[in-house]
Amino acid sequence: MLGAIMYFLLWAPLNLVRRIYWRWSVEGLEHLPPPGTGVVLAANHMSWLDIIVVAASLPLSHRPTWMAKAELFENPVLGWWFRQMKVIPIRRGKSDLNALNELEKALSKGALLIVFPEGHRSKTGGLIEGRGGAVRLAGSSGTLIMPTALWGCERGLGGLMRRKPVHVRFGPTYAPEGAAGTIPADKMRMLTTELMLRIAELLPESYRGVYRELHDERMGRMSLGSPE
Repeated sequence: MLGAIMYFLLWAPLNLVRRIYWRWSVEGLEHLPPPGTGVVLAANHMSWLDIIVVAASLPLSHRPTWMAKAELFENPVLGWWFRQMKVIPIRRGKSDLNALNELEKALSKGALLIVFPEGHRSKTGGLIEGRGGAVRLAGSSGTLIMPTALWGCERGLGGLMRRKPVHVRFGPTYAPEGAAGTIPADKMRMLTTELMLRIAELLPESYRGVYRELHDERMGRMSLGSPE
């Protein structure tokens, strides 16, 4: 209960401010599953503000869960605040089975989990090669993936007087086929590429990065009526 109140006290003023100071567009809210339905929200990663941008774009009914470096939880005050915000600690660069179990448990209880499949921020703003974490989590927990694209915040949210444009676009959810159980490396690459192409489709062309050519090839095949 305390965490929900704290989240509202952050979410409400941020939603008011974003409407006043930024040209902040949000598309695709109709694709959100009902509140309390576990889903992996997989978004491109451009700045440390991405979590704030995504959370502020979601309805209050869809309070998100996300991950942060375990080291940050060593600070008692920050660790307490993170736990109230439903943040799950994870040790990067290591196989963290405890964190994986916590993430799967959260999804099974209906969490909307924000994941950045690229693993780290893009320095150019364009998509970089994705990793398999989002697909693996969706498969192991039996939940859907919601591809999400954001742009306009890659250089921060400065320039209040100019009403900087910020865009968030939620795509349709889907189930990664064959993601349950042990996934062979080639299958994982294919499923991860599929996810990244779905994110690329939601982005303007200049933000598609390393997936730009693959996206264009796919669109070309579809326009000719060829199978993907």
